[in-house]
Amino acid sequence: MNTKLSSKRFSGGYESVNTNSSKVFILFRRKKSTEIQINDGVTPITVTWENIEVKTRKKGKALLNRVSGIAKPGEMVALMGASGAGKTTLLNVLMDRNMKGLEKKGTVKVNGKAIGEKISLISGFAQQQEIFIPTLTVKEYLMIQRPAALTTTPRASVNTEEQVTDIKCTRLQAKLRMKANKATRIERVEEIMDMLGLQKCRNSKIGNPGLVKGISGGEARRLTFACELLSNPSLLFADEPTSGLDSFMAATVVQIMRDLANSGRTLIAIIHQPTADLYFQFDKIIFLSLGRTAFIGTPEESIQFFSDCGHPIPKNFNPPEWIQEKLSVQPTDEMESYQRIKDIIQVFETTKFSKTSTIELQMIPSTKLPPFSENPGFFVETGALLKRASIDVVRSPAQMRMKLIQKIVMGLFIGSLYWQQPLDWRGVRNTNSALYFLIAELTFSTMFGIMTFMEHELPLIAREYHDGLFYVISYYVSRCLSYLPLFTFDGAVMVLISYWMIGLNNTWQQVLKSILIAVLVEQSATSCGLFLACLFETTSVAIAFAVPISGLFALLSGLYGNTNNFPVYIQWMQWTSWFRYGFEGLVVNQWTKIDNPKFSNFFRNFILDQFSFKADNYHLDVIGLGSIVLFFYVAGYVALLVRIRMSR
Repeated sequence: MNTKLSSKRFSGGYESVNTNSSKVFILFRRKKSTEIQINDGVTPITVTWENIEVKTRKKGKALLNRVSGIAKPGEMVALMGASGAGKTTLLNVLMDRNMKGLEKKGTVKVNGKAIGEKISLISGFAQQQEIFIPTLTVKEYLMIQRPAALTTTPRASVNTEEQVTDIKCTRLQAKLRMKANKATRIERVEEIMDMLGLQKCRNSKIGNPGLVKGISGGEARRLTFACELLSNPSLLFADEPTSGLDSFMAATVVQIMRDLANSGRTLIAIIHQPTADLYFQFDKIIFLSLGRTAFIGTPEESIQFFSDCGHPIPKNFNPPEWIQEKLSVQPTDEMESYQRIKDIIQVFETTKFSKTSTIELQMIPSTKLPPFSENPGFFVETGALLKRASIDVVRSPAQMRMKLIQKIVMGLFIGSLYWQQPLDWRGVRNTNSALYFLIAELTFSTMFGIMTFMEHELPLIAREYHDGLFYVISYYVSRCLSYLPLFTFDGAVMVLISYWMIGLNNTWQQVLKSILIAVLVEQSATSCGLFLACLFETTSVAIAFAVPISGLFALLSGLYGNTNNFPVYIQWMQWTSWFRYGFEGLVVNQWTKIDNPKFSNFFRNFILDQFSFKADNYHLDVIGLGSIVLFFYVAGYVALLVRIRMSR
């Protein structure tokens, strides 16, 4: 039997009434402010989506089926439904991201215009997973996060559809914005921290749960919103902003969203199991089930609708939980569940709620868009990111300390093992072994170490790129520069420690040349490891490829066999090995400038001929190593760029 619910609104809650002799519960809540005031810099945005259909390319499985809806300025819209209902897919369609392997039909428009992936330039996205640099403080992170957004200089607006694809802030405008004094930037950050209640933790490190002590989960969630508000977006998306928070912190986050909506912004959020109080804070609820729209309307209307469908809310039961239960497939009774959901969807499509939504979609005029945000330029971005990366490296002393200790220990070990080698055949052989050992140590620890540093940063890079914060090349260059001292200084220390202990050629020119070779070898290993880390999704896969690659390069060094005696189809591969260039460079540097009457040219040439080395090849070795470094750094950037773009 259908049960109708009528309710009248009053200050402080909703009053229950008797309908068909059924007593419906009394639900009290805080009074929701409906007064909207458009703030400066906020352009009203209406987002519409019509007949959205999404299916997988391989299996053709339908994820969304003829889904339509609208979100207006000042509205806080909740996407709700059981797991697998299509909430995340719909949110991704609206933001035009994470659509890899999916086929999409239908239209998404912003103020009556289809702008595709450029929607990220006028919107913010508060993701469920907080991804930050854990060693930075809250204020430091906000100051660096959007270097071009921390000014109040207005930008050009978009008034015609043709301008949508052509509009770009000029580089001069970007540079002028970046010249805003430091006080202006600090004022903007202070304003946002005040707004979101982050002043108490402003100087606290963000941290990483379970690894680095930092701010609380609620503060981290508010920091996520703060990062998005730096650019003052008129449209804000959020993915389960209340999940994982206690009731108080969840209410705080929703109140922040409510205040943002009251300022004229449009908010669209996925909400999972809200309390009754939070449920009624939203202006519009969109329930999805089995990839279709089951309801669109206000929270109050949802209670009426499901009561009309024969599913009245029981006394003292949380309305959203009850509704989601009725829209879920029960494993113990799938047939009945599917039929119930199908009936609810059919009823919705014939009600005023569906018809009202259709009429609204047809009546949305084409109005101006807010200005698209613009990157401030390569050098400004790189400078900001380099500062962020450098702080992270400096505040991670364990990495620097362990690498330095490792190289000091290995330098002492190599020096002790090959202590003061004489100029005889045994001494020459041991010296060459020591030189090769230096190349190997500079390679393996560095190559595998850089891979472990990269994996945890890739989600942050992808998010910031797709949010329009930074270019990939700006991040890549800044990160490479921040790692430069970490993967350069330690190798030079190891060579210097072992150099005089072994008894190598003791002139300052030869010492500097050896250090140069060591630096280039370590950078070759760094760039190759970085390339593999950018190419493969996980560290384990990258290491699996790195082991045979580094082993092959080691075999081509010349120590294990004269490369001229290798088969012709293998000989050319030696010119791709930094082991070959590095080992030859150190051997040539050691034996071509020996100032000892016992050491004849014949003796020197005989030593070099064992490895197919030439006395005048030092500079060619330096060029070869430099070319390898350049090649792998460029290849690493290309691999990272392709990987990040494909992730959209």
